[in-house]
Amino acid sequence: MKQPFLVGASLLMLTACTSTHSPATPATRTTTPDTPSPRTTHESPTALGQPGCKPPSPINHGAGFPEVKGSSNQVQLWGLIMADGPDNPLRVNEQVKIVWRITGSGEPRLTSIAPDGRTHPLQWGPDAHLSSSYRRPGQEWGAGYLFTQPGCWDLHTVRGNATADVWLNVAS
Repeated sequence: MKQPFLVGASLLMLTACTSTHSPATPATRTTTPDTPSPRTTHESPTALGQPGCKPPSPINHGAGFPEVKGSSNQVQLWGLIMADGPDNPLRVNEQVKIVWRITGSGEPRLTSIAPDGRTHPLQWGPDAHLSSSYRRPGQEWGAGYLFTQPGCWDLHTVRGNATADVWLNVAS
Protein backbone atom coordinates (compact mmCIF):
# COMPACT_ATOMS: atom_id res chain seq x y z
CA MET A 1 0.00 0.00 0.00
CA LYS A 2 2.84 2.40 0.81
CA GLN A 3 4.80 1.60 -2.36
CA PRO A 4 2.35 3.36 -4.81
CA PHE A 5 2.33 6.42 -2.54
CA LEU A 6 6.15 6.51 -2.45
CA VAL A 7 6.35 6.11 -6.23
CA GLY A 8 3.78 8.89 -6.72
CA ALA A 9 5.50 11.20 -4.24
CA SER A 10 8.87 10.47 -5.87
CA LEU A 11 7.51 11.26 -9.33
CA LEU A 12 5.94 14.48 -8.05
CA MET A 13 9.23 15.49 -6.41
CA LEU A 14 11.21 14.76 -9.57
CA THR A 15 8.88 16.63 -11.90
CA ALA A 16 8.16 19.53 -9.55
CA CYS A 17 11.81 20.07 -8.69
CA THR A 18 13.53 20.23 -12.07
CA SER A 19 15.27 23.56 -11.90
CA THR A 20 18.58 25.01 -10.86
CA HIS A 21 19.04 27.26 -7.87
CA SER A 22 19.91 30.87 -8.53
CA PRO A 23 20.53 33.80 -6.20
CA ALA A 24 17.45 35.48 -4.84
CA THR A 25 16.42 38.75 -6.37
CA PRO A 26 15.35 41.45 -3.95
CA ALA A 27 11.66 42.30 -3.91
CA THR A 28 9.78 45.15 -2.35
CA ARG A 29 6.72 44.96 -0.14
CA THR A 30 3.67 46.78 -1.48
CA THR A 31 1.32 46.31 1.47
CA THR A 32 1.73 46.49 5.22
CA PRO A 33 1.28 43.45 7.46
CA ASP A 34 -1.88 45.07 8.91
CA THR A 35 -3.62 45.41 5.53
CA PRO A 36 -5.73 42.36 4.68
CA SER A 37 -5.49 41.09 1.14
CA PRO A 38 -8.83 40.65 -0.59
CA ARG A 39 -10.21 37.13 -0.53
CA THR A 40 -10.35 35.04 -3.63
CA THR A 41 -13.59 33.44 -4.74
CA HIS A 42 -11.95 30.44 -6.43
CA GLU A 43 -12.75 26.84 -5.43
CA SER A 44 -12.72 26.79 -1.63
CA PRO A 45 -15.34 27.80 0.95
CA THR A 46 -12.63 27.61 3.65
CA ALA A 47 -11.59 30.98 5.10
CA LEU A 48 -8.37 32.07 3.44
CA GLY A 49 -5.39 33.34 5.40
CA GLN A 50 -5.34 36.83 6.85
CA PRO A 51 -2.62 39.00 8.43
CA GLY A 52 -1.33 37.80 11.76
CA CYS A 53 -2.49 34.26 10.91
CA LYS A 54 -6.03 35.17 11.99
CA PRO A 55 -6.65 32.69 10.42
CA PRO A 56 -3.50 31.20 8.85
CA SER A 57 -3.71 30.13 5.23
CA PRO A 58 -5.36 26.71 4.97
CA ILE A 59 -3.02 23.78 4.40
CA ASN A 60 -4.41 20.66 2.74
CA HIS A 61 -2.72 17.57 4.18
CA GLY A 62 -3.89 15.18 1.46
CA ALA A 63 -1.73 12.70 -0.38
CA GLY A 64 1.74 13.89 -1.33
CA PHE A 65 3.06 17.21 -0.05
CA PRO A 66 1.03 19.69 2.04
CA GLU A 67 -0.61 22.32 -0.19
CA VAL A 68 -1.45 25.91 0.71
CA LYS A 69 -3.76 28.36 -1.03
CA GLY A 70 -2.97 32.07 -1.21
CA SER A 71 -5.27 35.04 -0.58
CA SER A 72 -5.93 37.36 -3.52
CA ASN A 73 -8.80 38.59 -5.66
CA GLN A 74 -6.49 39.21 -8.62
CA VAL A 75 -4.62 35.93 -9.16
CA GLN A 76 -4.66 32.33 -8.01
CA LEU A 77 -1.70 31.24 -5.89
CA TRP A 78 -1.09 27.65 -4.79
CA GLY A 79 2.00 26.16 -3.14
CA LEU A 80 3.35 22.68 -2.44
CA ILE A 81 5.33 22.79 0.80
CA MET A 82 8.36 20.48 0.69
CA ALA A 83 9.61 20.17 4.26
CA ASP A 84 10.13 17.51 6.91
CA GLY A 85 7.20 16.57 9.11
CA PRO A 86 3.68 16.06 7.77
CA ASP A 87 1.84 17.50 10.82
CA ASN A 88 3.64 20.83 11.15
CA PRO A 89 5.95 21.09 8.16
CA LEU A 90 7.35 24.51 9.01
CA ARG A 91 10.03 24.86 11.68
CA VAL A 92 12.56 27.53 12.58
CA ASN A 93 15.97 27.20 10.87
CA GLU A 94 14.84 24.46 8.48
CA GLN A 95 15.13 25.27 4.78
CA VAL A 96 11.81 24.78 3.00
CA LYS A 97 11.15 24.54 -0.72
CA ILE A 98 7.79 25.74 -1.96
CA VAL A 99 6.67 24.98 -5.50
CA TRP A 100 4.31 27.81 -6.44
CA ARG A 101 1.66 27.88 -9.16
CA ILE A 102 0.45 31.40 -9.92
CA THR A 103 -1.77 32.86 -12.60
CA GLY A 104 -1.09 36.22 -14.25
CA SER A 105 1.88 37.37 -16.25
CA GLY A 106 5.41 38.54 -15.66
CA GLU A 107 8.20 37.42 -13.37
CA PRO A 108 6.90 36.84 -9.82
CA ARG A 109 8.58 38.73 -6.98
CA LEU A 110 8.54 36.72 -3.75
CA THR A 111 9.34 37.96 -0.26
CA SER A 112 8.93 36.57 3.23
CA ILE A 113 7.99 38.87 6.08
CA ALA A 114 8.84 37.67 9.59
CA PRO A 115 6.54 38.03 12.61
CA ASP A 116 8.55 41.12 13.64
CA GLY A 117 7.75 42.80 10.26
CA ARG A 118 11.25 42.51 8.77
CA THR A 119 11.59 41.33 5.17
CA HIS A 120 13.86 38.32 4.65
CA PRO A 121 15.47 37.32 1.35
CA LEU A 122 14.73 34.00 -0.28
CA GLN A 123 17.37 31.31 0.09
CA TRP A 124 17.12 30.84 -3.68
CA GLY A 125 14.73 31.43 -6.56
CA PRO A 126 12.24 32.00 -7.87
CA ASP A 127 13.18 29.45 -10.51
CA ALA A 128 10.79 28.76 -13.38
CA HIS A 129 9.77 25.12 -13.83
CA LEU A 130 9.13 24.22 -17.46
CA SER A 131 7.36 20.93 -16.81
CA SER A 132 5.58 19.44 -13.85
CA SER A 133 2.94 17.02 -12.63
CA TYR A 134 1.53 19.64 -10.20
CA ARG A 135 -1.90 20.50 -11.58
CA ARG A 136 -3.04 23.97 -10.53
CA PRO A 137 -3.68 27.04 -12.71
CA GLY A 138 -0.83 29.28 -13.82
CA GLN A 139 2.90 28.93 -14.31
CA GLU A 140 5.17 27.14 -11.86
CA TRP A 141 8.12 28.49 -9.86
CA GLY A 142 10.25 27.02 -7.10
CA ALA A 143 11.69 29.02 -4.19
CA GLY A 144 13.67 28.31 -1.02
CA TYR A 145 12.77 29.82 2.36
CA LEU A 146 14.44 29.83 5.76
CA PHE A 147 12.23 30.88 8.65
CA THR A 148 14.43 32.34 11.40
CA GLN A 149 11.87 32.84 14.17
CA PRO A 150 8.62 31.23 15.30
CA GLY A 151 5.27 32.87 14.64
CA CYS A 152 3.22 34.07 11.70
CA TRP A 153 5.13 34.62 8.43
CA ASP A 154 3.67 36.42 5.41
CA LEU A 155 4.83 34.93 2.10
CA HIS A 156 4.08 37.85 -0.21
CA THR A 157 3.93 37.52 -4.00
CA VAL A 158 3.74 40.26 -6.63
CA ARG A 159 3.12 39.34 -10.27
CA GLY A 160 2.50 42.24 -12.62
CA ASN A 161 0.05 44.50 -10.79
CA ALA A 162 -1.43 41.62 -8.76
CA THR A 163 -0.52 40.57 -5.23
CA ALA A 164 -1.18 37.44 -3.20
CA ASP A 165 -0.26 36.38 0.32
CA VAL A 166 0.09 33.18 2.29
CA TRP A 167 0.20 33.42 6.09
CA LEU A 168 1.89 30.47 7.78
CA ASN A 169 2.59 29.61 11.41
CA VAL A 170 6.17 28.49 11.99
CA ALA A 171 6.98 26.37 15.05
CA SER A 172 10.16 26.70 17.13
